[in-house]
Parts: sequence; structure tokens; C-alpha cells
Amino acid sequence: MKIAWFTDTWLPTRDGVVTSLLSFKDEIEKRGNEIYLFVPGKSDKDDFDNRIFYYRAKPFRKYPNYRVARIRSLFGSRTKKLIGKMDIDIIHSHSPVLMGVHGVIASHYHSIPLVFTYHTFLGDSVYLLSSSPPIQHAARKLLRTWLKWYFRRCSGIIAPSRAARGEIKELTDGEIEIIPTGIDMERFAHGDGKKARDEIGVENGKIILHVGRIVKEKNLDLMVEAAPLLLEKIPDAIFVIVGEGPHADELKQKVRDASLENNFIFTGFVEDEKLPDYYHAADIFAFPSKYETQGIVAVEAMAAGLPVVAANVRSLPEIVENGKTGFLFDADDAHDFAEKMIVALDSGGMGEEARKAAGRYSIQKCTDMLLSFYEGFL
Repeated sequence: MKIAWFTDTWLPTRDGVVTSLLSFKDEIEKRGNEIYLFVPGKSDKDDFDNRIFYYRAKPFRKYPNYRVARIRSLFGSRTKKLIGKMDIDIIHSHSPVLMGVHGVIASHYHSIPLVFTYHTFLGDSVYLLSSSPPIQHAARKLLRTWLKWYFRRCSGIIAPSRAARGEIKELTDGEIEIIPTGIDMERFAHGDGKKARDEIGVENGKIILHVGRIVKEKNLDLMVEAAPLLLEKIPDAIFVIVGEGPHADELKQKVRDASLENNFIFTGFVEDEKLPDYYHAADIFAFPSKYETQGIVAVEAMAAGLPVVAANVRSLPEIVENGKTGFLFDADDAHDFAEKMIVALDSGGMGEEARKAAGRYSIQKCTDMLLSFYEGFL
């Protein structure tokens, strides 16, 4: 098959969408298929050798790591001409925004089936547009109207979890297929934890790890609130925050205000090849996010044998089995969060169950599901 993917996020930005694309791309192409990527970039560029087509985009002011393609690109013929040359079988959109509209246009013009994956709870991010509650409310209403319009143009819709499907089912009359993002189980099964500890300067002590973008909706402020409660019982604990994002400076200030600088380490961005080392350096994985359509990093942590302490909201209870592969807590309760982290640090013996549970999300199994879904439209 020849498949065209349209996305509004791509390298060097790293988020759940990009992680999903990279995971699926590698496995799909191993099986003899071809992926053609249509992505935002610094300039218009056709990279036929790597099958990547860049559209000039400007950094989004509130989050410069994200780039927004030019609206006027929608009125050109470039996308239609490129798709026409490639004999594409399926168009798969990973965003309903500008690059996703390019996918709609190409699908309509060439009569190619369009499928869409709902990767992100977009309504939770309207605060990036304005701090005004009335404007945020209006933006959410407009977003719902837009998504209804977008879904009507799709031959198939994918959600990565039951929770994500539940939040969009009233916006479409069509069926919504659940296909989670898979991970390379072998990659996360092995790592040099000592190497990562040496890198961040933590020889001893319990490490509580978090990996992901540092944005408000990830609820990391709750970790700062919970930390003093945990440190009363486990004074040598270290919170290691891997990632970057627009909320990082504010979060670091909260850590300083709470006099917790000696118990928090912010690593910034960590290269993909080093991530398994960080998982294997940790004792537990903490995940207070309220934002996850799936929660890929939780699966990665479980594949590394870590108990996951996760907020009991949206998709995370589908991944973490309370008391067996980790613990679930009230996403608004710092005391509950601290208590569950303490129990997880003292529990032991969850690693094998976590690895088994993560196996449900192997990239091979998830790719089988995605390719079967594609084939249903051919």
C-alpha cells in the first residue's frame, strides 16, 4: 500500500502524535508499504528520497516548538499535484487543522479514502489561544462544530482508547475504531539505569520519573504539591522530569517556591536512544496528566517493568490496573497522589505484571490492527 499521512506536528517537535507516527511508520514500512508524509517545516520542500513534503509554517507564539502552516497554502495546487503523482491508496490525517485540511482537499479531489486519528483532546488546549473564559468557551463551541464538519469528510475514524472514542462519539454518526499506538517492547525491556543515574548525578535514592511535554494540562503542578507529603516518608526521593514545554519555567519556579530544588531534576529533552536508560534508572513512573487520549509513556514505563502511578481519568485506567500494574489516584488530590506513590515505592513485585500488560500494546499487534483498518477501504 501507498499511504499519505498529513500531520500538523513533526520533528524536531516531540509529542505523543510524533511518537505515534514514528512507531507506526517504521513497522508499516518494514512490511513493504510506503508512507508519504506531509508536514509543517521551515520552508516548502519536496524530499522525494525520504518521502517527506514540507510546508512552510510559522512557530506558534504560545508554544514555539509547534509550527502552523500558512492558510494560503490551502488554495494552491501543490498537494493535489503531489498526491496525483504518487498513486496513493489511503490518506490518513493525524490532525484536523491546516495540514489535515490539505488531506481533506486531496482526498476529495482524487477520490481517495480519508481516515483520521483523534490523537489529542483539543478542547483542553484552548487556553493557549486566550486566558479569557468567554473566549475559551466560544473556542470550544467552534471546535466542536469544526470537528463535526471534519468527521463528515472521513471514510473512517480512529481513536486510541475507549475514553477518546467516548468523547467524540456524539460528533459523528460513523463508527470509531479503537487502535492504540504500539511500542517496541524489546527496546524498552532493556536499559542501563546506572548510566542514566550517573548522567543526572543521582547515585542513591528512589527515583520518581515523569516523561512528556511540560504543559499545564499534564497536571505536573500536582506533583510539586504532593512532593513534600511523600518526602516526609521517603526523604531521599528524587523527582526526575524528562521533557520540555511552555510550562517548564513556571513549574521550576513552583519547585523553587516550595524549596524543593534538591528533590527535583529537570533534564530537558532526552534523546530517544537514552530513554530506556531513564526508565530503568527509575523506581516508579508518576503520571498525573488529565489529558491523555492514550498515554504512550505509561506503556513504555510498564514495558521497562515500572509500576505506574496514574491519574484515574480518561484513558489511563484502561492501561493501569490498580494494585496490579500500578496505582490510580484522584487527579485533583495531592494527598492521594503522594500516598499512592509511597505505596508503589514500597510495593515491589509489580514489574513482571506491568511488562505483561504492556505486551497488549506491542507495535506488531497495533500495526496489524491499523493495516487491517486501511485494507477495509480498498
